Amino acid sequence: MNIKQIKENKIRMILQFSIPSIIAMLLQMVITITDGYFTGNYVGQNALAAINLGLPVLYFYLGTGLCIGVGGSVISGRMIGANERKKSSEVFSQTVVAALIICVAISVIVFLLFTPILKILRADGDLSVYFTEYYRIMLFTYPLMVIGTILGMFIRVDGKPQICMLVSIAGCILNGVLDFFFVDIMRFGIQGSAVASLIVQLLTVLVQMFYFISRKTGIGFRKFSFDREINKEMILNGSSEFIGEMASAISMFMFNYVLMKYVGAEGVAAFTILGFVVYGYSMICIGFGQGISPLVSRCWGAKEKEMAFALRKTTNKMLFMIGLIIAIAFFVAGKQYAGLFGCNNKVADMVATGFKIYAVTFLTMGYNVVNSMYFTSCGDAGSSAIISTLRGIVFLLGFTLVFPAILGMTGVWLTAPCSETLTAIIAVFLIRKQTGKRKCGELNG
Repeated sequence: MNIKQIKENKIRMILQFSIPSIIAMLLQMVITITDGYFTGNYVGQNALAAINLGLPVLYFYLGTGLCIGVGGSVISGRMIGANERKKSSEVFSQTVVAALIICVAISVIVFLLFTPILKILRADGDLSVYFTEYYRIMLFTYPLMVIGTILGMFIRVDGKPQICMLVSIAGCILNGVLDFFFVDIMRFGIQGSAVASLIVQLLTVLVQMFYFISRKTGIGFRKFSFDREINKEMILNGSSEFIGEMASAISMFMFNYVLMKYVGAEGVAAFTILGFVVYGYSMICIGFGQGISPLVSRCWGAKEKEMAFALRKTTNKMLFMIGLIIAIAFFVAGKQYAGLFGCNNKVADMVATGFKIYAVTFLTMGYNVVNSMYFTSCGDAGSSAIISTLRGIVFLLGFTLVFPAILGMTGVWLTAPCSETLTAIIAVFLIRKQTGKRKCGELNG
């Protein structure tokens, strides 16, 4: 991959790098839904709700991984664009080691805080038991997941996005088989689902590590000394991704608190089921963002800023069309989808109503996610952080505290559409500012 290829085959290069990334992300969603299917049908709705109560823990790991991984891979991509390949490998090695140390420390801290977390979430009885059984195993799984995600980012930077796709396909198939074995056949309950995830993530990391260890050219493991400047730039570049995931963790915590207060466990289950689709679409958005990230960072390193902007604009148009299709599909078939998880009619009706209100989110989320990652790839951490903070903290938390108290479950469904739409309007101004355009037009880029 070089700048000439990007300029001559813009759409082809976007798809070449984004499609494997999207498939990899969607397969992660399939893994999540598979876990939900077996948990909901063979363990029960309370087990499904318990998993959802702990999702802020997952988002914290993802935030850390994306902060370090995106920040490091962007630096590495710019160095490749500037033909500094040795330094690029040193950045890669430093990024992986830093992520491993931090994730292990997080697991230890979360383990020590289990009891306070359960009290804050008001989880008792079966919810408390399921939560503890599941997440004590996942504290081993999540560090592996973060390392696997970071290794995948650098494989894409190295110009081999298809490798990530193949690893994800194998992991998805294996996860389904193991879920069936541990949860259905062996009847290990919610612990079986967690063990299946642990095995899949371990094997995924081993395969990706082998890719880098066996490499004689391109990015690979090298001896390095911790560079404070690299660490500083890495954290700064990835700060918006960290903010975004932390915002998801905080908002998920708030959603669960509000749902338990105003609706109950059935509301948590409904939110979890709809959340699988939202999570899936966000994976498509992130897949596109991660797909164009190495292209944008290389263009930026080679001083081809107009090409970087064109890549962003084309990607946003693609995502708008995908979001429109998803919004229409689940607007029509939301209740039938909910029935797949073995829930009762009340929960299914909640999900169906939720999709009708949530439809707007699918039209604006992609614009915000891609623009945030685009700014990160350009080294404009400030603009990226503004988008992430507004959509995930300022607007979302504000609406979460107000809407459910007034409108109940309907208020829960309204929070995300309102926050994403307002953020998208502000993102237009940030893009116009970067490109020097004063006239603010419609949200069409």
